[in-house]
Amino acid sequence: MKRYLPTFFILILAGTCFAQDSLYKLGPDSKRKDGVPGGTVTKYTWESKLYNNFREYYIYVPAQYDSTKPAALMVFQDGHAYVKEDGDYRVPIVFDNLIYAKEIPVMIGIFINPGHSSKEYPENLFRSSNRSDEYDELSDRYLNFLTEELMPFIKNLYNISNDPKMHAIAGLSSGGICAFTAAWQRPDYFQKVMTHYGSFTNIKGGHVYPDLVREAAKKDIKVFMQDGS
Repeated sequence: MKRYLPTFFILILAGTCFAQDSLYKLGPDSKRKDGVPGGTVTKYTWESKLYNNFREYYIYVPAQYDSTKPAALMVFQDGHAYVKEDGDYRVPIVFDNLIYAKEIPVMIGIFINPGHSSKEYPENLFRSSNRSDEYDELSDRYLNFLTEELMPFIKNLYNISNDPKMHAIAGLSSGGICAFTAAWQRPDYFQKVMTHYGSFTNIKGGHVYPDLVREAAKKDIKVFMQDGS
């Protein structure tokens, strides 16, 4: 039995090294770089008349923003997860780096948290009371909240392009299917979608999308879908 132990431990060591090497590592654009000007992130609260609830949201404005020129727009669901500079996504840092490098246009970022029944938000915002009702259902209610309630107010503050090709929407899990639903229903408003492990399953009917997409006329939408473990 002893003669097999060295081989056994070599296999364990190799497996451990492989597991460590397979862990995702943040790329250079997710880290602060010398000489790259930082945008500003401002936190706001919103009381929705459509949902009769409350939420916090953040607006990112790049250093290069010029109020005389229309800026691009990107909207994030579960905004708290995307806006954190020490989180998994670190969008403000990525935006700062990519805008400075001119790899993406000057862009306003809107990071929206899911609605909650009161202003006493849960510590885990993924547990907000209205998250599933807003994100998982395939109705146009959340889209109407965005396009008719929140965005008109934000457009009064900033010069944002009206070109749907300059509008993107993103989300993770239930927020991912929510982002796709918004563009699917209104490609005249959102034409770019990013979903991180979107919940395209039967939580509130999302399993119908494979058939809907296959049977519907082609829509002018570009979608990046990511999944993993």
